Formats: sequence, C-alpha cells, structure tokens
Amino acid sequence: MKPLLALVLGAASALPAFAGDFDQPWSIVETYYGRAADSHLRKVIINRVDETNTQVQNRVVTTPGRHHVVLDVPPRKGFPATQTILDMDLKPCTRYYMAAELESPTLQQWKAVVKYEEPIGECEKKFNLAAK
Repeated sequence: MKPLLALVLGAASALPAFAGDFDQPWSIVETYYGRAADSHLRKVIINRVDETNTQVQNRVVTTPGRHHVVLDVPPRKGFPATQTILDMDLKPCTRYYMAAELESPTLQQWKAVVKYEEPIGECEKKFNLAAK
C-alpha cells in the first residue's frame, strides 16, 4: 500500500473518535464580537465552561443543561482583569453570544449578559428539533 493512501485511510478510521461530541444535541457558548452602540458593552473572554478551558478559542461546544460559565473581562486602562461565574441552563441546539455590561464606563463593576442567542441549524436538523 502506498504511504499516502495508508495515511488517508488511517485518518479516516480516526474520524468517529472526533465525532463523539456531535452524536447528541449540543450547545455553544462564545464571545460576542459584533460592534455595539452601547458604550457599556465589553467583550469577554470565555475562560471555561465547567472544567473545559476555552481561553484559546473563546468558544466551547458542550452538552445542553446546567453549566458554570466562567467569564473574564480583560484589563483596560486603570483597571485589572476581573472574572465572574454565571450559572446557565443551556438549551439544546442553541448558540449563546456572551458579553459584559459595565455599570459605568468609569467603573470596573460588570455583569455577564447573553447579547443574543440563536438556533444551530445543523443541530436542529440532525436531531429534528426545529421550532414548529
């Protein structure tokens, strides 16, 4: 067997191991990157969901249900980085875009907000969960 063909066949046999996360409905929590007219809205870092660290990609794919979502607001002029934990009940086949809402642009107090949520079409289609 040619080495390239063996490599391709070997990679194809490993695919089911990666597909495990998508064998059941899933939810996604990620950073909201859109422009906001609200000066109190800031980008957050999705630090982790439960014990799944997400700092590199700022998004996590997880199972629906209750989760502890740890969010960070990066340091900004005159303020250190801060962190909060938000308990969320994630719906199946739903993507959540997270942001921080400052009490005032001159303060560091903030609360985590879901800027918006949207259905994950491919998940709804795969598991026949589309809204009727």
